[in-house]
Amino acid sequence: MRVDVTPALPDSLLDAAWEFYRDTFDELRVLAVNRHMLYRHEFDELMADKRNDKFFVRDDEGVTGLAVMTSDLHAAPLISPDYFRHHWPDLYAENRLFFVHFVGVRPGGRGRGVFIKLLREMYKPIEAADGLVFIDVCTYNEDVHQLPEMIGKVLDRIAGYAVSTRIDSQSFWMYEFPKARADA
Repeated sequence: MRVDVTPALPDSLLDAAWEFYRDTFDELRVLAVNRHMLYRHEFDELMADKRNDKFFVRDDEGVTGLAVMTSDLHAAPLISPDYFRHHWPDLYAENRLFFVHFVGVRPGGRGRGVFIKLLREMYKPIEAADGLVFIDVCTYNEDVHQLPEMIGKVLDRIAGYAVSTRIDSQSFWMYEFPKARADA
């Protein structure tokens, strides 16, 4: 199994990559308040944007893993580069901060070992830059899949040691207006 890395996904893979992405992340449409899934035109733009490295794995049946990462924080429209510039000014100026847009792996046998291979390949530029990497995880993936812990364990194996820190959190609140008060 080989991980290919490219600044732009070849047009010949775009439809297969979109189908893989849509199938992999579709459940988040109804499980996360913030939109965690790109629309097709946004996906196509991201796959063509050379500021973002694409990491992908294929087998005879198609795409089995896909990830996107960048050290140009302006290439990630839903994060604030100013936040990173403020907290890590030297690393920011030196492009040593990496943001992972997403990592997806086909479930089942075809995806076996792909997640670790992708993270191993993604770690190479981070290690070379002596950088930091950031991810965005919705509550569902944190609570149900324990994604931050799982990634930490994999990165421990790859890097020898990895320390995770929650740097921000956002919560959504709902306010209801019942007709009858509970205390009445």
